Amino acid sequence: MPLFKPEKMVRVEINFPRRYIYEVTKIIAQIGYFQPEDISTIDNRKDPSEDGDLFETGSKLSGLKADLTTTMTKLDIPISDDVPGDLEMIENPDKVNNRLEIIKDEVHRLSLETEEIRKRIEEKQGALTLLQPFKDLEYDLSALRNRRYLYSILGIMPTNRIDRFRESLSQIPYVLLEEQQSNKKTQVLLLGPRNQRDFMILTARSAYVEALDIPDDAKGSLPEIIKSNELELEQLNENLALLEQQKIALQTKNASRLKKWYSQVQYSSKLYDIISYYGHLRHSFLVAGWVPAKKQDEFLDLLSNISPDVLEIVKSENELDVNTTPPVALEFPKQLRGFHKLVTIYSTPWYKEIDPTLLVTFTFPLLFGAMFGDLGQGAVLAVSGLLLSSRKVKKLIGLANFGWVLTACGVASMIFGVLYGSVFGFEEVFDPIWISPLHDIMRLLITTLAAGAILLTLADILAIVNLVIRKDWVGMIFSGKGIAGLLLYWALIGFILSMVLPAFPIPKLVLIILIIVCVLMMMSAEFLDHLFHEKRPLFKGGFLLYFITAFFELFEIFISYLSNSLSYVRVGAFAVAHAGLSQVVMILAEMVSPVHGAGYWVVIVLGNLFIIGFEGMIVSIQTLRLEYYEFFSKFFRGGGIRYQPLHISDK
Repeated sequence: MPLFKPEKMVRVEINFPRRYIYEVTKIIAQIGYFQPEDISTIDNRKDPSEDGDLFETGSKLSGLKADLTTTMTKLDIPISDDVPGDLEMIENPDKVNNRLEIIKDEVHRLSLETEEIRKRIEEKQGALTLLQPFKDLEYDLSALRNRRYLYSILGIMPTNRIDRFRESLSQIPYVLLEEQQSNKKTQVLLLGPRNQRDFMILTARSAYVEALDIPDDAKGSLPEIIKSNELELEQLNENLALLEQQKIALQTKNASRLKKWYSQVQYSSKLYDIISYYGHLRHSFLVAGWVPAKKQDEFLDLLSNISPDVLEIVKSENELDVNTTPPVALEFPKQLRGFHKLVTIYSTPWYKEIDPTLLVTFTFPLLFGAMFGDLGQGAVLAVSGLLLSSRKVKKLIGLANFGWVLTACGVASMIFGVLYGSVFGFEEVFDPIWISPLHDIMRLLITTLAAGAILLTLADILAIVNLVIRKDWVGMIFSGKGIAGLLLYWALIGFILSMVLPAFPIPKLVLIILIIVCVLMMMSAEFLDHLFHEKRPLFKGGFLLYFITAFFELFEIFISYLSNSLSYVRVGAFAVAHAGLSQVVMILAEMVSPVHGAGYWVVIVLGNLFIIGFEGMIVSIQTLRLEYYEFFSKFFRGGGIRYQPLHISDK
């Protein structure tokens, strides 16, 4: 897989009769490298309903999948979305559905009975919980219930509400028997006139009385009722155990069958989803999609083995319509995937341009390290990146690909730390190999400005290469992103240097002439493009409007040269700021403990953690800004379509 340019793709159109629809679809689904296009809007059938059975089958499969999911869930059979590659397609879902109905009915019966028993068990357990505090009371409930003029309430209530409960009951004749169980709860038996039943119930509720709900047919004392409930609960649990055994037996008997049906339904549903992309001709179907050029012959051989009636038309990139864009097929080793993700956050590379992932792998850590140069802090970042990429931190496993980005940035920071002579903010451990940011600021800023000019030149060269790939010869020579733009940039740099350096080797007159020639080339780029491609009119909107537009476009290019170049000064500025912040930490540590005690090292550790976390984040954002707005904007068009072939099988 090329690292700089997407893999070559070809567009394949397949025309075949209805009788081969399943064979063609199976091949498309199983090869794993065909990316279909949705051309279902193409419909030249006499009767649009003649293929309605296909859509009806797809709908039935959806219903069958839902029924299988419900049945398997009730039987606790695990559901896997993996689709084996050796399955048969279900052309008639009714056959499977009829066999499934028998299992469904049995599962439904078991579910209803189990649910009913579980509900009764829950009720019995709740009743026993309420009855347990009264297990020593020998009240005969039938004697209390069957009184003609007497109504009773037996329950538990908060001890601290007894007095208030009595006050509320003072409006009627009553008897309240109490037996305190704890400091918080008290057993109560309330007796009162039956004609005051509703008042007694409302008053008991307002006092938070948990009244016992005992069936009317319950007879005997409370201990006898508790015993009866315990026996019923035991019987219910036995019945539940029998139902669970029946469920296990049903599961064992049908698990493999249900799993196979589910996999077949998954497989068939995906095939019918693919069929929904097909176009309809008068007497046949039409499929269109993309295949890697290296897989073209293998794919065509598979199709030709079906029947001579299966016709294929292959179009290479040179034969495609101008508005047709092939998908972009890119694959990278795991060490580069994080850098590629940084590229795709900006945009997916276009098919006819260089993929900048490999360049970002070099430039991103370089810029980060220059702004965050410290041997110790860089080592912390590098180790953190290795830990992240190892996928041992489960909560951060989704960011594992960025671990290599962090490691590369950490290594770059370590290298610049050696160049700057800094380790965890200490600058006296060893002398800088190159410069100290705080003591040679101007040299650092000039160096970063020069490095920015080199990166921008690289971007202009890449823009020229992209124009060559697109075979835009006029743009390659005359446009602002072509040779004229690159020459103008360096002519301007040379002119500025000739004014600053008396011994500059190139005469100013030569540079001025070069600038004028480049300006004229760039202003005539659109005219020459129209002339070369025979577009009319040559001057869109007339010569005056063309001249004014070209002038302002040229002015914008001059501004972008200046702003893009000066933006790289921030690399040096952040390097100075990083060193300054480290020195602030040192000063604070000295203030806390001049004798370098425990407090001194606590401040050093916390300060370095703050710098690594907070400033590291800011430097990352600034690095992305330089990559996206200064570097990418020069050559990277983006807007590509990602290559996402069908992968119906896990094989």
